[in-house]
Amino acid sequence: MEMEKLAFLDEKIIGAILEKLREERNLKIISFSELYRLLNEFENRLVQSFIKLNPRDFGFNGKFIGVGAIPKNLIRINGHFLPKQVFLVFWEMNRILEDDIGKRLAIFSGYRSPAYQSIVFLRYLKDNKFDLLRTVKGVAFPGYSEHGDAKNQAIDFCAMGGDSSNIGPANFEKTIEYKWLTQNASKYGFYLSYPEGNRDGIMFEPWHWRLKG
Repeated sequence: MEMEKLAFLDEKIIGAILEKLREERNLKIISFSELYRLLNEFENRLVQSFIKLNPRDFGFNGKFIGVGAIPKNLIRINGHFLPKQVFLVFWEMNRILEDDIGKRLAIFSGYRSPAYQSIVFLRYLKDNKFDLLRTVKGVAFPGYSEHGDAKNQAIDFCAMGGDSSNIGPANFEKTIEYKWLTQNASKYGFYLSYPEGNRDGIMFEPWHWRLKG
């Protein structure tokens, strides 16, 4: 895609959007209509143009998941959300994990609405100094994120008591929790979505596990 077609990704407008939303609560389950009410005309125009982009033009080869309604059966866990049926499977797996190795997993990210996924992408885009191709390797476009699939929900795990530093490729894959997951998670229906050399065009994400029903 020609770079002039991406000129709408104005750095100042993106910065203004992120600053405006910084103190908002429950963004993880925000709808697009709710998001648009918080933004001005120029900010809305940027978001609406962004969600029309095709991630396959930027190296992403994953499937379109959809931008359906936000599920009503979400359970909140320490600021994160999981569909009830996913929460129950996670809770049981975590119980067995603790019995086996004396450790527990924490959730770093669970369900994200498509609107919130837009915010997440713009946040990482800014952090990556507006390098779109680099950002696409680590963050899915709205509608393509497994975090927005309530039926086959993806969860980003970290060690209990950890922070974002625990889930990075240089950290989480070296933990005993990750080793346990590689040996046991499939018994509960959880699978590593983005192993090394995956075909979706996403970097290796040892923390990102998806429950497949």
